[in-house]
Amino acid sequence: MGLLSYGYKIWKAGKKTSPTISKVNPTVNTTKLEKKISETTKAIQKAKGSGAKLSQSIFELKNNMPITFKGSKTKTLSNTELKKKADARIKEKAAEKKEKKTTKIFNAPKNFNKGGRVGLKSGGGSDLGMQSVKHGIDKNPNITAADPKAKFIAKAKNKKSKKKFI
Repeated sequence: MGLLSYGYKIWKAGKKTSPTISKVNPTVNTTKLEKKISETTKAIQKAKGSGAKLSQSIFELKNNMPITFKGSKTKTLSNTELKKKADARIKEKAAEKKEKKTTKIFNAPKNFNKGGRVGLKSGGGSDLGMQSVKHGIDKNPNITAADPKAKFIAKAKNKKSKKKFI
């Protein structure tokens, strides 16, 4: 006895067994009888599902297991209700954005004394009077005639002193 006698078929690679499904016609109930039959089949399936849930819950209660299908009294929202809710949220956010378009006021803390080029040693302010003191020309911290030239004088001194060592 071969494989074919037991109802088995030998399949060959690349050989099509059935034509491909190209279209499935929808079931449209036209008569009252067809509509009622459709409703009853849906009701039967619903009853089978709830019966299976009930038997599962009974089994879990008998064996002291956690209950899988807990009762819920909250209403599940339909797609249209969900869309309405989402649209309402979007409108609320848009209204909040319109309200938020007021000018922002900066309240500086007590120790806030920044200005000019922040992060530099002198704070970025003009300390022209100190140039002559920094570069060692004189000891007067006020603005003097030597202050605008102090950097250049100090540079010239440094160049002369470097040339002597070379």
